[in-house]
Amino acid sequence: MKISTKLFNQQQVNTFSKLTENIQNLQSKISSGKNFVSASDDPVAAAELSGLNTVKERFNQYSENAMSGINRLNIADASLQSITNLMVRARELTIQAANDTFGAIDREALALELDEMKKEMFSVANAVDSKGAFIFGGYHTKNQPFTLNKDNRIEYVGDRGTNSVAVSESRTVGTTLDGGSVFMNVINNDEVTPMFEVLEDIIYSIRTANESVVEAKAVGKATLQVENGNPGNFSFTLADSSGSANISVDLPGSDISGIVTAINSAGLTISASLSGSTITLTDSGNGPITISDLQVEGITKAEKTPKSYLTFNAIDGSGNTLAKEQRMYDKNQSVQNRLDDIKIVQEHLANQRAIIGARTSSLERHLDLIAERKIAVEKDISDVSEADLAELVTTLQSQITGLQASQQAFVKISDLNLFQFIR
Repeated sequence: MKISTKLFNQQQVNTFSKLTENIQNLQSKISSGKNFVSASDDPVAAAELSGLNTVKERFNQYSENAMSGINRLNIADASLQSITNLMVRARELTIQAANDTFGAIDREALALELDEMKKEMFSVANAVDSKGAFIFGGYHTKNQPFTLNKDNRIEYVGDRGTNSVAVSESRTVGTTLDGGSVFMNVINNDEVTPMFEVLEDIIYSIRTANESVVEAKAVGKATLQVENGNPGNFSFTLADSSGSANISVDLPGSDISGIVTAINSAGLTISASLSGSTITLTDSGNGPITISDLQVEGITKAEKTPKSYLTFNAIDGSGNTLAKEQRMYDKNQSVQNRLDDIKIVQEHLANQRAIIGARTSSLERHLDLIAERKIAVEKDISDVSEADLAELVTTLQSQITGLQASQQAFVKISDLNLFQFIR
């Protein structure tokens, strides 16, 4: 095939241009350290790299989610730890209040401290995270979950939702506890009791303890009066020197004759008689008369102002009062009973913190796993995108040498013509 000088020259120029372009591409790769500068350099590798970067971004999001979840759970745990500390202090105050040596002024001081602790609990229940989102509001993270209603009682206005974060393609972990479960659902005597009311019960018990006794005692003779503000069953333990009996009577109204009948049928040395609204108790052996463990139907927690109680007075043979009257409330009103309530709250808090601990541990494990997966995908990204500089330099040198050789050959061939052969 005949090749003209013009065509030959054009072919050489194209070759030089291609070699120059290759050299420039190699120089760009060496300068950037990348296998390809633009997607057009290697479309397949570019597509693979795009996919790997998407995976890396997803792992970064999982990692951010896990860290955010851990922070929220840490705040929740710190909040419940502060409530736990409050209950420890509440127990100390309750034990002090149960001491008979404490007078009305001393008990009122304890009640006032507990009032402040209730306010502190209210504040903690409305805790927020670093972004200002409420921790215990369920899904309602922007609205204060606990408020004071028109009766000045604390109520929960959040929901029972649990906020979660994704930490893998198939795993989400809860990062909050709803305030209803934490603060409003303390199971006490098979009843659901708000934690705030437990503190209120302690306060009520301490304040009524100023005028109440756990046991009412007399020797030989006493009077008993009944205030029946909660019509229903009254039961108490009546004891003499020989033993005790449970007196249980339904009192639908003001008629208390049933108590007299029950006492006289109890087989004790104590007899009862009724005059108007007063029951007179007499021990035939002039021995001790003791009443304890009063229970009134329908009363399951302390009342601010008890409506049902017994008033007990020791008297002499002439009916004269020998000592200060002894008032006895339902045992749920007693300070001693509050210690059991506090224990229940402490157990409830421990369970809630256990949930937080389990979720935090799960997030921490996933955080470690995400870090490992990120390392693997970053290696894949490096394998696809990072250039082998030694190989590129060798290839560049080869391309430069080839270009130089082609240029030199072109010059020599261009100098050849027919007249040189004739000579």
